[in-house]
Amino acid sequence: MMNEPATTTTTRTVVVTQEPPPPRMEVRGPALNENQVWISGYWSWTNNRWIWVPGHWEARPRENAAWVPGHWDRNPENTGWVWTPGYWQ
Repeated sequence: MMNEPATTTTTRTVVVTQEPPPPRMEVRGPALNENQVWISGYWSWTNNRWIWVPGHWEARPRENAAWVPGHWDRNPENTGWVWTPGYWQ
């Protein structure tokens, strides 16, 4: 019997025991205007499987805002992967 990867979710933390797949290559169309920033796609753990969330262009919330991409990292106990969501700074 195979064990399903365990998932723990809180308001800001997701821990998954299965390693995320490598990021997909995405084709970016042109931005509608110079105020838009490309937000890369990412793997999301949903309903006990990996789902690709496609990238998209998004308007900056304020002038000179920079997007910091979300990413998966090994947790400190080395027992799973932790998702850090992307955010504007």
